[in-house]
Amino acid sequence: MTMQRVVIVGAGIAGLSAAEALSRVAPWLSITLLESKRVPGGRAGSFHDRDQTDPVDYCQHVAMGCCTNFIDMIRQTGLQDQFRCDSELTFLYPDQPPSRFVASRWLPPPLHLLASLDAQRYLTAAEKRQIKRGLWNLMRTSTSSLNDCVAADWLDRYGQSSGCRKKFWDVILVSALGEKTEHVSMAAARKVLIDGFAAARGASDVWIPISPLATVFGRRMQQCLVDRGVDVRCGRPVRQITADATVILADDGPETDDVISADHVICAVPWHQLHKLFDRWPAAERKRLPDLESIANIPSSPISGLHLWFDRPITDLPHAVMVGTTVQWVFRRPHDAGREYDSHYIQCVISAAADLTRFSKQQLVDHVIAELRHAFPRAREALLKQHRVVTDPNSVFSIGPDVDAIRPPTQTAFDWLTLAGDWTQTQWPATMEGAVISGRRAAEHILESCQDQHPANAATNAPVVCPGLPRGRLARLLIRT
Repeated sequence: MTMQRVVIVGAGIAGLSAAEALSRVAPWLSITLLESKRVPGGRAGSFHDRDQTDPVDYCQHVAMGCCTNFIDMIRQTGLQDQFRCDSELTFLYPDQPPSRFVASRWLPPPLHLLASLDAQRYLTAAEKRQIKRGLWNLMRTSTSSLNDCVAADWLDRYGQSSGCRKKFWDVILVSALGEKTEHVSMAAARKVLIDGFAAARGASDVWIPISPLATVFGRRMQQCLVDRGVDVRCGRPVRQITADATVILADDGPETDDVISADHVICAVPWHQLHKLFDRWPAAERKRLPDLESIANIPSSPISGLHLWFDRPITDLPHAVMVGTTVQWVFRRPHDAGREYDSHYIQCVISAAADLTRFSKQQLVDHVIAELRHAFPRAREALLKQHRVVTDPNSVFSIGPDVDAIRPPTQTAFDWLTLAGDWTQTQWPATMEGAVISGRRAAEHILESCQDQHPANAATNAPVVCPGLPRGRLARLLIRT
C-alpha cells in the first residue's frame, strides 16, 4: 500500500499545529512542511539585532490558561520548559498605586474574579458597579445573539460610561483582539471576557515564552517534528497549488521549480496571501473554492512592538498592563535569569496601532519613554541606549461582525484540500489558540479521509482538538452558552 503524502504550505503556528498532530497520531503518513522564511513560526518569530546577543521577538506573544489546544501542543512537543505560567497581573494607571489582579483560590468561577475587580484602585465605586452589571449581562447573553453586534454599541446599550470603556473594557479587549471596540464584534469580545477570564479556574493565567520565539518554534519545535520524520523545508516559498493537488515551489525561475505531488494539501498561509496560490486555476474549478477575494480583503490591524534597551533596570515587574496610556503592555526580558547583560531590555506593545502613523518613529519612542518614566520612577534616571520599533501592518485580522461570515471552514469542496489559519472558522479571534485549533481541525479531516480510504492505516478515532477548560456547576448555571 502506497504511503499517503501530506504537504503543509506554511509553517506558522497553524502549519506547525497540523504537522504536530499528524506526526503524533498518524506516523505512517509522509508529511512535508514548507515555509518561505528561513525558520518556522510565521508571525511568532524573532529578528537578530547586530548589537544584541539574543534574538529579539518581533512582538511579545502570550497565551492564556483558556488556550487548551495551544498548551497541549506545547506539552506534546516537550516545550513546557520554554514557558512561564503567571496567575497574577499588575495594572498600572497614572498617579495611582499598582493594582493586583489575581483570582481567588476559595470562590468558584465566575465569582473568583470579583475581589480582583474590586482591588483595581484606579476604578471608582460607580465604575466598578457599572462593570459588574455589564459582565453579568454579558454572562447571561448567548454568543450567537451577539454575532451581528459591534462591541462599542453593546457597551453603550448596557450603560458602560466612557470612563469604564477606557479603564476596563478597552484595556482588555484591544490587547486581546488587536482592534478597537468600535470595530470588533461583541461575540469575539465575549469569547475573551467570559471564556478567557470568567468561565473556569486558571483561564486567566498568562503563559509567556521564556526563550526567544525563534528558539521555541524555529528550533525546538522544528527539531521535534524532524525527529518524528516530518520533512521540514525552510526558505522554500510555494508559487502555486494546482487543481490536481500538485504543489509548485518557487526558486530562481520556472525552469527550476520543484513539483510535489500530494494526496492531501493543508494550506496554512496568511489570509491576505491565500488567493495568490490559486490564481491560475480554471474558472470552473476556482468557483468551487471559498471566496478568495473576500478573504483577501478581510481588514488587518497592526500591532507595534517598541524594543528598548536601557543602561539599568527600570522595574522588577516581569510584565504590567498599562491603563490610560498609549502603551498597553510592558514586558521585561523574560529569559535573563542568572545572566548578566550590558543593557536591560523592555518591550512595549501597542495593539490597534493604526493611529500611530501620526507619530514619526522618534516621536513615538519619545512619547513612550515619557509614559514609562511616569509609571516607573527608576526609568527617570535610566539612559536609553538603543531602540527599535517593529510594526506589522498585518499582525491580526480585524474581527468585525461582518468578518465572521467571510471566514471559511477548514474543509473545502475538494477532499484533498484543507485550510488552516486563525482566520478560518475557529470560533476564536486572531490568537495562537485559534491557529492551533485550525491546524488540528485540518489534521482531523485528513485522518478521517485516511480512515475511509485505508482502514488498515486508520488512526485512533479520538478527536485531535481539545475541549475548553471544564466549567464548574456554578459557572454552568450562571453563564449562558
